[in-house]
Amino acid sequence: MSTTIVTLLAVIIFLAFVFFKTKADRKPSGKFHNDGRRKTFKDFQKEQLENDPEGIYGEAAATQAMAQLCNDDGRAYILMKNLYIPCHSGTTEIDALLLHQSGIYVLESKNISGEITGGIDEERWHQRLNTRTEHTFHNPIQQNAGHIRALKHFLKENFSRSELNVDEFAIYSIIVFSDRCVLKQIPAQGENWIILHLFQMKEKIAKVLKSRRTFFNKSQLENLYFKLKPCMQASEKIKAEHRNYIKKSH
Repeated sequence: MSTTIVTLLAVIIFLAFVFFKTKADRKPSGKFHNDGRRKTFKDFQKEQLENDPEGIYGEAAATQAMAQLCNDDGRAYILMKNLYIPCHSGTTEIDALLLHQSGIYVLESKNISGEITGGIDEERWHQRLNTRTEHTFHNPIQQNAGHIRALKHFLKENFSRSELNVDEFAIYSIIVFSDRCVLKQIPAQGENWIILHLFQMKEKIAKVLKSRRTFFNKSQLENLYFKLKPCMQASEKIKAEHRNYIKKSH
């Protein structure tokens, strides 16, 4: 066998060895840390939160928590998500809406991290991630109050006073922050609103539900749902217009 052939065979064997060794050592993509440790369920949860710029995971977790609380409460309820309510600027988006026999609850989810500071009357609140990075965002108390004003107007336009007197019950504002952030110098609760972390929902919202008397019968809840259902079926055009308005105003 000539030297050229022997050399060629040696090269082929070496390349084959490197290929199969690399394939054997390769970990399934996304399932392992860079140091080779297998990721746990908590790691995947953390990644989902960190890669959730639209807050979808936070909204889903808050909605799921509300459903469990309502099941424990025992009264009838209906949960709705992502409603585009008509308002003076076009539409305003409600993250989640709970129609409960004790009233209507408007949820605003803030799936953000860092140190959060702000006051009731401040237009902008602050999110501090580190010594060099700080952002501001719309005061969530005022933001959800805007959602509630639009919702009240919508209900008055779609129900007569004999069907549903909006002024006879309180629409309650719930603002839920991610467990990854620290709320510093933040007002905690008012007459018809509350600010809390996701992990506090079970305790605090359970108390809110328990303290409120029954306003609606099941038939009224169904009527509310069917009047509001079209708001969950907004066209892509309306959604795009809403996104553009948010970008310009923020």
